[in-house]
This record gives sequence, structure tokens and C-alpha cells, in this order.
Amino acid sequence: MKTFKVKDVVAAAILAALVFVLLRYVAIPTPLPDTTLSIHNAIIAFFAILYGPVVAFVGGFVGNLLVDITAGWGIWWSWIVPTGLFGLIIGLFCKFDLENGQFGKKEIIRLNVVQVLAALVCWGLVAPLGDILFYSEPAGKVFSQGLCIGISAVVCTAVVTTLLAKAYASSKAKKGSLSKEQ
Repeated sequence: MKTFKVKDVVAAAILAALVFVLLRYVAIPTPLPDTTLSIHNAIIAFFAILYGPVVAFVGGFVGNLLVDITAGWGIWWSWIVPTGLFGLIIGLFCKFDLENGQFGKKEIIRLNVVQVLAALVCWGLVAPLGDILFYSEPAGKVFSQGLCIGISAVVCTAVVTTLLAKAYASSKAKKGSLSKEQ
């Protein structure tokens, strides 16, 4: 089992801060009540690839929790938990070797299949069902919100995370690409 190191704590804190800023101050309102579009999920996915599932879960969870605490609308656990869960799922199933320059077509396809499935689970099921079961919200409203946020997460992650991961991997020397001079 991987131990949680200082760099993981720092990465989770940086991710939480990024999620907070992106979700609280850079989000775009939609016509749906209490629903915004944001690239925070793409950043969570990128951190999941770089640092793993625990960092992504903690950073996403804490960042969204801070938004709810400071926004004044109350704490909506049914949306906070899926934000962390999105990172957890991607971190568990997308263990890429970006440090050695590995991020090609196979990794891009895997990332995007996993992130679509994670979005379906998080915003198609967990968040709306949590709203219905714990907050007695109308099903039509919360499934519409989940659909909007899920589509936003999928599109942003497909574009932003793929570009970030590709750029990061390209900045690293590929394994075995350097040879000793004679």
C-alpha cells in the first residue's frame, strides 16, 4: 500500500485550492438552478493521473466542501462526495507513466473511457440520488443538474485533461531515450 507522503499532502492542498477557486469564482452559471459549468473536474482528473486516487479524492472533496461552506447555500454532501469520487475513480483506473513521457493514443482512450464512466456514476447516479434521498429534492431537477454537470465534466476533461497530460508527458524524457555518450 502506498503511504501518504508530504508531497501528496501538498498536492491535495493545491488541488483543493484550485477546485475552490475554479468552482467558486470561475464557474459559468447555467439556466438550471444551482448549476454551474467549470473546468475543476478536468483539474481533478489531471491530479488523479499525476498523484493517484487519494490525492484526487481529498483535493476534490475538500475543495468542493470549501465552496459550500463559503457560498452560503449550505453543505450539499450529495455533490461534495461525487466530486472527490470522480478523482478517486480516475486515479484508480488511469495509472499512467507521465514521468517517463508515456501518454499516447492508448492512454488517451483509456482516460476518456474511464472519465465518461466516472461522470455517469458521479453525476448521473450518486449526486442526484443523494439529493433525492437526503434532501428530498425533485427527481427531474436533480437529474437535469446531474446531466448538465456530467456533460460539462466529460467535455472539459476530454479536452483539458488530455492536453495537460500530453503536454506534461511531452516535457519529460521518454524511458530509454537517452544514451550514454562514448
